[in-house]
Amino acid sequence: MPLAARLLLAFGLVAIIATAFVGLTLREASREIIESGFADRIDAAHAGVRQQLAWEAEALRDLLPPFCQHDTFVDKAHVELERAKGDPDAMDPTSRIALRRLVPSQAKALRLDALSLVAGNGSVLAAEDASRIGARDPRLAEAIKAPGGAPRLRPAKAGGEASLEVHCALSRHGVTIGLVGARRIGPVLARIGDAYHVRLTAAPEGGPAPRSGEAEVVRVLDFPEIPGLDVVASVSREPLRQALARLDRSIALTGATVLAIALGIAVVLARSLSRPIAALARETREVMSGAPRRVEGRGGREIADLAAAFNATIDELAAMRKRLAATERIAARREVARQIAHEIKNPLAPIRAAVETLRRLRQREDPAFDDYFEEATSTVLNEVHRIANIVTEFTRFARLPAPNPEPVDLVAIARGVVTLHAAPAGEETGGTGGAASPRVELVAEPIPKVSADRDQLIQVLTNLVQNGLEAAAAVRRDPRVSVTIGPLPNDRVRIVVRDNGPGVAEDMVPRLFEPYATSKEKGTGLGLAIAQRIVFEHGGEIGYRKAQKGGAVFEIWLPVGGPPLLEKPPGDTTVRPRAPDVP
Repeated sequence: MPLAARLLLAFGLVAIIATAFVGLTLREASREIIESGFADRIDAAHAGVRQQLAWEAEALRDLLPPFCQHDTFVDKAHVELERAKGDPDAMDPTSRIALRRLVPSQAKALRLDALSLVAGNGSVLAAEDASRIGARDPRLAEAIKAPGGAPRLRPAKAGGEASLEVHCALSRHGVTIGLVGARRIGPVLARIGDAYHVRLTAAPEGGPAPRSGEAEVVRVLDFPEIPGLDVVASVSREPLRQALARLDRSIALTGATVLAIALGIAVVLARSLSRPIAALARETREVMSGAPRRVEGRGGREIADLAAAFNATIDELAAMRKRLAATERIAARREVARQIAHEIKNPLAPIRAAVETLRRLRQREDPAFDDYFEEATSTVLNEVHRIANIVTEFTRFARLPAPNPEPVDLVAIARGVVTLHAAPAGEETGGTGGAASPRVELVAEPIPKVSADRDQLIQVLTNLVQNGLEAAAAVRRDPRVSVTIGPLPNDRVRIVVRDNGPGVAEDMVPRLFEPYATSKEKGTGLGLAIAQRIVFEHGGEIGYRKAQKGGAVFEIWLPVGGPPLLEKPPGDTTVRPRAPDVP
C-alpha cells in the first residue's frame, strides 16, 4: 500500500476514532447533566411545594376559629338550630335562606374552595355548592367533633380533589354547629410546577406508585407536614431527546469537519514525505542500473540519514566489487591452470609413448621404424592439436569480457538465433525419405526491452540451442528445440529452451555447469560454464530441469534493468533452483 494511502487511512481512522470517543463521552456527559438537571428541578419543586403548603397550612390554621368564637352569623345559625331542637329541617326557612347566601360570600372572602356550615348530625345547612345543602355527611359530623388545629388532608374521593381541610365548632346547650372549609392543593401544585417546569399531581390514594420510563422521569414526593399527602413529580424526557439529537448532529458535523481536516493534513504530509522518498528511490534505481554514484537526500533529517547510509553502502559495495573481481580473476586463473594441467596430461601420454617407441625402433635399427614413423607422428600431431584446442577454449573462458549492457530487444535476438538454426522450408520432410531436418521454434509474449549485452546473449542462446539439437539428433530422427520467452513478476523475463532429446544423465546434473564437465566425446565442457557466467554477470539465474515428457529444459531469468551494481561471481557451479514447471 502506498505511503499516501497509509497516511490517509491512518489519519482518517484517528479522526473517526477520536471524534467517536469524544462524541460518545460528551453525549454521555450531556445526558448525565440533563438527567441531573431533571433531578434538581424536581428537588427544587419539592422544596417549593413544601414551603407553599406550610404557608397555606399556617394560614388555614387560624382562619376559621374566630368565626366559631364570636362571629354573628354562626351565633345566629346556632340559635336557630337550638330553637329547632337540633333538627335542621325544623329551622326557620328565612334563616336558612339567609345562611345559604351568606356562606358562599364568606368562602369567596376567605379564598376557600369549599365552605360548609354543618349541624352536629352532619347535615349541611349551607355551602358554597348549593347542591350539597341538605345532604348528610357522616365524615363532616366526625370532623366537627374533633378538636381544631392544623389542617388535614381531605382525600380526593371525599371531595373530588385533594384539599387542605380545617374546621371550627360551636357547642352550647347540647347543640353543635360547625364550619368546615377546604382549599384545593391542585392550584398550588400547578403554580409551583409551572415555575420549575415540573408536572405535579396528587398521587391517587391506594393506587400503584408510578415509575420512570422512556417518556418521562417520575418521582413520588412525600410531605411530613401533611400526613398522607403524596405528590407525583414528572418531567418529560422530550427535551433530553431533542438535546441529544442536536448534539448528535453537531458531533456528526464536527466529525466530518475533523475528518476532512485530517485527510487534508494527511495529503500534505504524504506529499511532503513521499516526494523525497520517491526521489531517493529514483536515484537509487539509477545507481543500481548504472555506475556507482552518491545520492542526495532531501526532505528531512531521516531522509538525509537514509541517503548517507545508502551512500556508505554503495561505497562498501563498490570496494567489495573490486575485491570480488580480483578474487574472481585469481580463482579463474587457478581453475584454468588446474584444468589445463589435468587435460594436458591425457594427450601427453600417447605423445610420450609414440616418441619412446620411435627411439627404441631407431636404436635397434628396426625395419618397422619407417612404417611406424608415419603413425607415431600422426598421433603426436593430433594430440598437440588437441592440446592447442584445450588451451584456446580455456583462454576464451578466462578472458570473457564483462557485459556491456544496452537496451536490447530480447525477442528479436532470440528470433535471429532461431532463424539461424531452423530448417529451411521444403526440407522439413527430408526429401527422399531420409531423416527430418532439425527444427527450432520460437514462442514469445510481449516483454519490455532488457538492458543486456547483445553479443553475450546471442552466445548463450546459440550454445543452448546447439546443445539441444545435438542431444536430440543423437537419439531421434526429428530433433526439435523450442524457445519460449515471457515476462515474470518483479521486472524480470524468462527464457526457456526445451528439446525432445534424452535429457541430462542423473550423474551429470550436479556437475552440469562445471568447466570441462561434459558427456560428449569431442566437447570441452565449457559451453554451459560460459553461459552460466554470462547469465550471472547479467544479474540473472540459469537452471536445468528434466521435461515431463522427456528432454532437457534450461530456464534463464534475467532482470529487465540489466546487471546490478555487484555482479555475482561465476565460481558458484551448483545447479540453480528449479522454477515452477511450465507446460
